[in-house]
Amino acid sequence: MRRISACILIFGLFAAFGATAAETTTPITDWLQLGPTPTALPAFADEAKGAFGMKDLMAFPGRDVARLAPRAGSGGWTAVRTSEQALTFDAPAPADVWLASYLATDRFGTARLTLTSAHMLGAWLDGEKLDLEKEDEAASVDLEMQTGTHLLLVRCLRDPGVESPWTISATVSVDGDSAPAVSAGTDPARGVQIRDILDAPKIGNVAVSADGKLAAVTLGAYGPSGDRESWIEIRDTKTGESRLVWRGAVDAASLRWLPSGNRFSYTSRSDGKTTVWVYDLDTNHVEAAVRDVEDFGGYRWNPAGGSLVYSFDVEPEKDDGPARRLRAIEDRWPWFRDRQYLVEVSWPEGRSRRLTAGDVSVGSWSFSPKGTHLLFIRSYPDPLERPYSTAELWEMDLGTLAVEKILDERWMDDAFYGRDRDTLLILASPSAFDGLGRDLPYGVVPNDYGGQVYLYDRKTAEATPLSVDYDPTVQNARWHSSGKIVAQVLDKQYVHLATCTLKGKWESLDSGVETISDWSLAPDGNTAMVVGTGAATPQKLYAVDVKRDRARLLMDPGRDRYETVEFGRVEPFACRLDNGEELDGRVHYPLHYDPSRKYPVIVYYYGGTSPITRDFGGRYPKNVWTSRDYFVYVPNPSGALGYGQEYSARHVNDWGRLTAGEVIEGTRKFLEAHPAADSENMACIGASYGGFLTMYLITQTDMFETAVSHAGISSISSYWAEGYWGYAYGARALANSFPWNDRELYVEQSPLFNADKINTSLLLLHGARDTNVPRGESDGLYIALKMLDREVEYVRIDDQDHHILDHEKRIVWNDTILAWFAKKLKGQPAWWDSMYGDE
Repeated sequence: MRRISACILIFGLFAAFGATAAETTTPITDWLQLGPTPTALPAFADEAKGAFGMKDLMAFPGRDVARLAPRAGSGGWTAVRTSEQALTFDAPAPADVWLASYLATDRFGTARLTLTSAHMLGAWLDGEKLDLEKEDEAASVDLEMQTGTHLLLVRCLRDPGVESPWTISATVSVDGDSAPAVSAGTDPARGVQIRDILDAPKIGNVAVSADGKLAAVTLGAYGPSGDRESWIEIRDTKTGESRLVWRGAVDAASLRWLPSGNRFSYTSRSDGKTTVWVYDLDTNHVEAAVRDVEDFGGYRWNPAGGSLVYSFDVEPEKDDGPARRLRAIEDRWPWFRDRQYLVEVSWPEGRSRRLTAGDVSVGSWSFSPKGTHLLFIRSYPDPLERPYSTAELWEMDLGTLAVEKILDERWMDDAFYGRDRDTLLILASPSAFDGLGRDLPYGVVPNDYGGQVYLYDRKTAEATPLSVDYDPTVQNARWHSSGKIVAQVLDKQYVHLATCTLKGKWESLDSGVETISDWSLAPDGNTAMVVGTGAATPQKLYAVDVKRDRARLLMDPGRDRYETVEFGRVEPFACRLDNGEELDGRVHYPLHYDPSRKYPVIVYYYGGTSPITRDFGGRYPKNVWTSRDYFVYVPNPSGALGYGQEYSARHVNDWGRLTAGEVIEGTRKFLEAHPAADSENMACIGASYGGFLTMYLITQTDMFETAVSHAGISSISSYWAEGYWGYAYGARALANSFPWNDRELYVEQSPLFNADKINTSLLLLHGARDTNVPRGESDGLYIALKMLDREVEYVRIDDQDHHILDHEKRIVWNDTILAWFAKKLKGQPAWWDSMYGDE
């Protein structure tokens, strides 16, 4: 049941006294109290110049409001209740007291807070200072609050110049039938909010020392002012004890351990230039290894010690004149003519030399086990054959800079040395090596986003597939000193570690988390460091014993932030479709689920080549939605990786033909299994390919009350032609299908050409600078639906690309979606009207 705690339910007075929709005022009588605490004016406060009076003392809060986390029995806070409206305090003046109350609302709306005291008052809501309007002893302010729980802080300063007793009272007023129901209490428990996901401390990247004994992590968090702080922590991988916490002026990224000793490196940026720093833990000495490099790419240390290699970009001279001739399809990209080259820098001497030049960029690179050679990839555009580029694997002798081409393989993604220079690990598509990694019937085109691992013997020039019979998709891999391969794999909804022998035997590892976001493997030990989350579990860091298959919690960076946050129930939901296929998925339950109630439903999917994994937060935060009393159903329809090659191959040339029906049928099966789900108030939402699927779904069914499409594709042909990567995505998702040979696919599967079938209200969202799916994809459908007199809204996010990354704009974008859901699924338009007006 929903917890009321010791609170006053404002709307309860309507039933008790038969009140009408007039203003209702209720006192707050339950508080958390800190103090009273004696204070004083500063020295020389009475001098004419630089005088400092009681008003100045009030303006100086004396406490860091952002750090206050009121809880009964913690930090000096005590719970107080008064049967009278006013609280009375007794302390010599000047002194101040802090009061806290948690205001919970069931919907967006405005309430009027009135504080009454003869003495000085200040108030904050969720850390923001409130502009109180003072009239005699009463000070009032309107509180605009979203659904959820909000922290109200009040400071009262006893003025020695005021003879009246030191008392304070507070009331909250609401007005009208659509006003929020507000409760005030002392229980800080609440659901997940968008700022929890964005602002909580998070690990950026992790690196483990060569011997596996120490882990280095970069962390970052947003402060109350919206500024982001980053810092470095070093921990013992066995005990979890901290060896170093470095905060302050550090803007750290790209952690690496040096091959020997207790030294790690990191990068910092200033004025567009990057410096690589080396920190010696034994001496606490910091020194620059590479300083002030423009257009810096990345770097790695030579395993033999003595040097590092970094990449940098070179921009071409700008074309003179008003016209520009494109050299290739890719020349539409502003950066296509940039070139990436490699430089080696000796350490600690600091001598540098260019390793590569020429007309082609160097892609990913890695050192040989003894550090004598470098393996790297060069790729070229090739519009005549899928995937419309080709890749070459080269090796460089670091002694002479002589190079040798090892192989041409257009489907290759990455390459690493194995146990020696003659054994290579190749990450590539199923179509690589003439289809050696395919596990499909003849004529079925594989989903070539599916990662396969190949062992390549340079002496025989032969490749051996290691994952062809392995359903999970290999995302990246490392060679381990034991002779095994350790890989990050996408396994249905999960992302975890697994090991593989040279004979292709795969075994899963306990990674501690449901989905990995970053990991690092000790070259000379059995320790891996894993960063990740779960469907209802914020980010954590685990130390994984690769040999013993054990995971141990090492760091919980968001522990304090989430200490009073409640997480809803998450359950798997796999249903059997009418055609006998199983549709995998899961259900996020409303936070305080009551099976006797009815809850609106949000159906969220991608529907493209990737499944919706069990991440916490993300761009579409299911935990935030469930905290607002929504069911969330997440299906993973056909075409997703991680379910085997046959399943993922269904993505090729589908574009809703199969997946739309699966989402519709899966939603019906979900409704049958969950009677508390309100079938009359359902929304569907997706982004990018999922945005396309949203548009397409509502041409096929009227079962949804509303729909949301972010960066959706309304016309497959225009996306193919105008999106920066449209044609390249088509190399896999539209394999061998083109506008001139498959009109049925490009036209009939495009929502724009079926706009007259749409009767569902639709919210279109798009970054104004989206280069992946140009905003014209939303423009076109918006125009069509307006001309058809259908209900459609369109919100563009200024200066944002395919992903909404700006911190404050992401909050507005998130609120836009929630406000639309509240309007369409709950009949609560106030939030949407507040953001965008009622016209």
